[in-house]
Amino acid sequence: MDFVERVRKNLEGNLRIEDGNCGTTHKVLKELSKFGGKAVTWERPDGVRSAIIDNEGNTIGEGEGITWPPAILFAMVEGGFFPEKIEPELLKSLECIIDMEKVADIYGYGRVVTPVAAAYNEVWKNGGKVAIRRNSWGVEVAFIDKNDKEIAIGPISYCPTCGTAATIPRAPELAAKLKIELSDKRNTGKEKFERKMENWFYYRNDRVLCEIKEKGQVIGRASRCCIAYAGVVAEVHAGIAGQKWGALFKEYCKVCPVKLCQKGKNTGEEGNNLITALENNNMTTDVGMNTYITAKVKKDGKLVGKGIGTVCAFSSLMYAAAKCIELKSEIEVVRE
Repeated sequence: MDFVERVRKNLEGNLRIEDGNCGTTHKVLKELSKFGGKAVTWERPDGVRSAIIDNEGNTIGEGEGITWPPAILFAMVEGGFFPEKIEPELLKSLECIIDMEKVADIYGYGRVVTPVAAAYNEVWKNGGKVAIRRNSWGVEVAFIDKNDKEIAIGPISYCPTCGTAATIPRAPELAAKLKIELSDKRNTGKEKFERKMENWFYYRNDRVLCEIKEKGQVIGRASRCCIAYAGVVAEVHAGIAGQKWGALFKEYCKVCPVKLCQKGKNTGEEGNNLITALENNNMTTDVGMNTYITAKVKKDGKLVGKGIGTVCAFSSLMYAAAKCIELKSEIEVVRE
């Protein structure tokens, strides 16, 4: 039995659409890590390239995406880790790849948090909101103005942050404004591209470990509850992250109420199931930026929960569900 077959066998019966793209990617990464496999990504001007490496150093699948996690999922699909009936659905829910170059034109090299935060601020400043909705294995993001009119709806995407980044080009005025606003901002991805750095991801002790390598040497390492968060904290440890984001991401674990990485769980799986539970209870989400990425949950127009998070709204929503009594009483994520 070869590497891919062993991973697929371990995943039989464990892949659920409820867990979404993000939760599914982490499940596969965890299994292939057990057999010595890893995922590696490289920043490029138009986004991120990726590969899945087996225990013997062979490349099993290659992919691309707006940023690290969707690029890794694409490589997993190309590597044959999923049943045939699931592959088309996963590819369909990675439609954000279509807009990859347009996203990169605003702020490239696989960096999405900076333009996404700017978009949140702009929409909120004008009295609007940013809604997140489940769609197939992924999510879709909608920009809504102060009159409750949808300004733009993004493609089915990997996660809320990727979805927001992919929605920006579909709001031309906003995209043009952000491109100018961010034109003189430092871009860590560009620096990593120029220095030919690599990002290696795998599971160790039930946490995602990211190692940033330059010329074969590890210059930064971090373990966290998801691929994206581990990656940005590894950049902090490598001394290449911007001061603002570095300080925020380094400190968030101290205030996180769910401690998923201590429970062997990942943010993507839990976050996708939470959004499904919210939608089943006729609740809506509104995501913005207020120091941390901030999510509000409303029912019948009334605020029932609010939370802060790291690189993605999933963590903000889980914070809200853990800390807000009214929201906790409204929902229960049912797990089989």
